[in-house]
Amino acid sequence: MKKIFSLFILLVAPLFLSGCLGELMAVMCDFLPDADHCYQAAAIQEGQVEECENIKGEGFKGSNPPRDKCYLLIAENTGDYSACDQIKGGLMSYTREECILGAAVKHADPDGCRKLSGSAFQKCKEGVGESITTDGLKNISEEVEAAKSEAGKNPDDKDAQDKLKELLKKQKDLFEFAPAGVAGQYFKTEREAIMADVDDEDVKSEIARQFVALRNQNPTMSLNEQLKKMEEIKDQQETSKRLDEYANSLMDQMKEGAGGFASDTFDDLYGEDVEKYKEEMAKRGLKYLEESTGKDLKRGIENLEWMKGKYDKASEQYEALNEQVEKLKKVYDEYKEVAGKIDEINKLLAEGRIDAGKAKVLHGAVYLGKGLEYATEYVPVFGSTISTVTKETFDATIKFAKKRAERTTALDKCIEDPEHCDTDSITAY
Repeated sequence: MKKIFSLFILLVAPLFLSGCLGELMAVMCDFLPDADHCYQAAAIQEGQVEECENIKGEGFKGSNPPRDKCYLLIAENTGDYSACDQIKGGLMSYTREECILGAAVKHADPDGCRKLSGSAFQKCKEGVGESITTDGLKNISEEVEAAKSEAGKNPDDKDAQDKLKELLKKQKDLFEFAPAGVAGQYFKTEREAIMADVDDEDVKSEIARQFVALRNQNPTMSLNEQLKKMEEIKDQQETSKRLDEYANSLMDQMKEGAGGFASDTFDDLYGEDVEKYKEEMAKRGLKYLEESTGKDLKRGIENLEWMKGKYDKASEQYEALNEQVEKLKKVYDEYKEVAGKIDEINKLLAEGRIDAGKAKVLHGAVYLGKGLEYATEYVPVFGSTISTVTKETFDATIKFAKKRAERTTALDKCIEDPEHCDTDSITAY
């Protein structure tokens, strides 16, 4: 007996040294009373489906639960669903569906769940969903954005493209399997982060209105797509607000210009200093459009036009942006018209074709005529865009202009033929 035991030690010693514990266990199983569970443990240790065949299933009729469990546990440990295909099932045993479900949940693998259907799929989806957190959703979204940047740098980089494709699939799976509460919290947190630096309540309201309309039009849009669209709408509305301020500033320039010519102290401010007068008028002409707010407004309108082009012409978002663009364009064109007339008068004065007195009358007619008309009709896009010219001052200017308008208009004739201009007959000055 001692010789047999010694021989056994000599045989298994190399297995100890090589670390092949599963093989060692398999060798020992025949010497143990519960050979089936020994073979089961050995097969699981090695992850070898073939080793499960050694399990006899003694004591069971019509099924072999220890062998089926062997396949199930190997699948759970390795994530290899092919092990589940070996399960025979039967009374008191396990099923292929149980095997797949266990492996999919353990590895948080949505693809595994998709091998199931009906209630089994739902149970699997819930099980996988339990491992998904808001941080996990945030992390995968950040990884996708980083991968997009890398892939975008070099479209020919196959590794970068493959990595992006893999991460996009993983992101889609995680969001699809995330519990409603987790997904909802993620969306709320990201939405609050997007809106954190928006202080203007009118802008906030318009972002919310357009976003809700967009989501209603696209009910199948993913959470990440919704967040991206919210960022786009935010950028659009913040741009619109900034341009609205520019447009309002231009209208205030015209209001102030009209107010200056309606003031009895205008001559006291400029006296007979023609050069000073010319300099002041130059600031109120096309030069202002080219060097200051007008230039910013024009560039901003072009940017809004680009944003508008990203939407379908039948969408509410396109219509809203188009309405804003048209309104801002109108402001720019109206100011340009008034500024152009001021420049024409400036040139006449510079060429000596009219004197400073006539120039003042003509300038006043422009501001208290078309300028005042445009400034009076203008209503900002956002209610929070406030004029810097007080209502009292503007009302007084309008009252003055109406009084002057009782006389006949000959402004265009004076500009065309300044030498025969009758300044006393000009409306609004």
